[in-house]
Amino acid sequence: MSIASSFGIPTADVTREFYFNVGGPHGFMRWGVYIFMFAAVFYLIYTIVKKVQIWRQGRSELRTDFPEKRIIAVIKYAFLQAKVLREKFPGIMHGTIFFGFVVLFIVTMIIVVQEDFTGLFFHYHFIHGDFYIIWSLFGDIFGVVVLIGLCMAIYRRYIIKPTRLDTKAIDTFALALITIIILTGFFNEAMRIALTGFPVFEKVASPFGYALAMPFSLVSDGGLQVTHYINWWVHMLAAFSFIGLIASDKIGHILISFLNIYYGNLNNESAKTKYLVPVISPEEFETAESFGVCNVEEYTWKQLMDSDACTRCGRCQDNCPAYLTEKPLSPKKMINDVKANMDERIPKLMVAEDKTAVESTPLIGDGTDGSGSVQPDEFWSCTNCGACMENCPVNIEHIPKMIDMRRYKVLMEGDMAPELQTTFMNMETNFNPYGFAFGERGAWLPEDLGVKTLAEDPEVDYVYFVGCAASYDKRSQKVAIALLNVMKKAGLKVGILGAEEACCGDAAMRGGNEYLFHSLATQNLETFKAYGIKKIITTCPHGYNMLKKEYVSFSKVGVGSDGNPLEYNIEVYHHTEILDELVKSGKIKLKEALNETITYHDSCFLGRYNEIYAEPRDVIKAIPGTNLVEMSRNHRTSFCCGAGGARMFIEEHHGTRINQFRTKDAQASGATKICTACPFCLTMLSDGATELDIANLETFDIAEYVFNAMEK
Repeated sequence: MSIASSFGIPTADVTREFYFNVGGPHGFMRWGVYIFMFAAVFYLIYTIVKKVQIWRQGRSELRTDFPEKRIIAVIKYAFLQAKVLREKFPGIMHGTIFFGFVVLFIVTMIIVVQEDFTGLFFHYHFIHGDFYIIWSLFGDIFGVVVLIGLCMAIYRRYIIKPTRLDTKAIDTFALALITIIILTGFFNEAMRIALTGFPVFEKVASPFGYALAMPFSLVSDGGLQVTHYINWWVHMLAAFSFIGLIASDKIGHILISFLNIYYGNLNNESAKTKYLVPVISPEEFETAESFGVCNVEEYTWKQLMDSDACTRCGRCQDNCPAYLTEKPLSPKKMINDVKANMDERIPKLMVAEDKTAVESTPLIGDGTDGSGSVQPDEFWSCTNCGACMENCPVNIEHIPKMIDMRRYKVLMEGDMAPELQTTFMNMETNFNPYGFAFGERGAWLPEDLGVKTLAEDPEVDYVYFVGCAASYDKRSQKVAIALLNVMKKAGLKVGILGAEEACCGDAAMRGGNEYLFHSLATQNLETFKAYGIKKIITTCPHGYNMLKKEYVSFSKVGVGSDGNPLEYNIEVYHHTEILDELVKSGKIKLKEALNETITYHDSCFLGRYNEIYAEPRDVIKAIPGTNLVEMSRNHRTSFCCGAGGARMFIEEHHGTRINQFRTKDAQASGATKICTACPFCLTMLSDGATELDIANLETFDIAEYVFNAMEK
């Protein structure tokens, strides 16, 4: 027995009259709807075209490949709200509004199909009986769902007022418009039910509308008809205004976010290529007159789209270590400042006969207020930790924009912090940022380990790319020795390059000195090729990330000193991966109990960049007597130590020191020991405990814990 037949009336009568009280399906109002619809659609198309014209003023960039992967990304991030739902209250709030609107859109489109297609051309009406009841019930339920989301949004924005939300008039307008659409929709339904004598089936089909209709029964039919008529048009005008504005300002993020996700960076969907920094082709160094970005039109069209896609939700800002330690950088502000500069400058360029004569606010200021849209202290404060991109719900790429600005300042103006200038000079002359003699790069190696350079013995299982820290920093050398002892115990033959190894170039690339990165990468790649290296292990996540990603990218466009293309066919491992495999396979047995409470600090370049989270934790748990506790910020929400993005070599002059901020996180966890898997993190957190005078909180690398615990 169907639901509709239980009401004792013909199932064909279990329906509603569309265009009720406004002239019926053949009245003038129906054509008025078409007029407003076409006006809204025309304005929407006009807005999109204008934006596309602005975006196209940027440099070209391929973002149309692999459409199937792009559609999957849209489903994941736009329709399933993968990143939005990571935060509980804002996620539920946004999810109820979004998913509720999706259902209401489908409900409305079903009306369009019947009234403007099947009914109009074939006199076939299908919205009746059980279908009507289910269809109407879905509309009622999800209308309430949207209202709940709107109440949450209003409460959050105007009562809680989180600092990351900079409420503007357009935000209030957007919420008010959506609220009007939903409320007038319910009022229409309620007044129609009251005017049609409270059809019994509407108790099931429209329970919320039916309940709302009760007070309207106290109003005279004449007054109710006029009120319904006015309300109906308010609802229509609000709905069509929403459609017309769907590519404009705050409401525009609905459409532009979808586009931004579709044209997003597919590299970021795989840990193997995630957050890969685009390299400058060596050919471009030969032909280009300028490097990096000084004017907004020097960004790619996709980078310009990024700035329009920003919803100003503030998630990037809330997770930015620079912002949270009172540095000048807010990723949200930076993106919106780029947008403001784009909106001011590019329309002028589009109509100018002499583009060089166009006057506008400089993109990069000189450090004084009002001198430019983005100040140097902002993009130099960035640690490249990736938290902004990890948390952006519409996949905006903040870091490449700031690296492009750094490239301009370094390569075109030679403008950088004095200590960074010294770092670059050291890397140029001695192939390490510290300035020590490159010939001493392997001097730390104890003879009793039996580890040789490849020049002495090239037949090895792994080449240990030592990195600059372990080559010259005595504290990091202890980590290197511990690792080599573990691998020796496991029966693995390891070799090093010694003086033939050069800095990986991470600080050069992320510090804006792309030319220096090219030089270092070319030198290392040629050395790798000369020895036929196939497997590399690193203890530095920065070197690991560079060798695994940027070197692969550079090898495709770079050329060697002999003019031939570079080659790359190497497997790169971080020592946490190797240690985890050795422990789980039983090649290394952990016998000595530690009896300490340990907290593990996720290195940004190991965690967010390469999604290595489980391996180090599994190793720690395998050590007898350990109690692993997590800091409040862990895994993808881990807080940076402050050393990434070349910041290891630049002094902090603003706010709280990032390493101290993170050390307090470790202290709050109740741990007595900190475990790291990065030489920069080891230094920064060790210094943090010393600077804060925190007793009984020591920091060690995971290799040291394994070496001390393993069966000797």
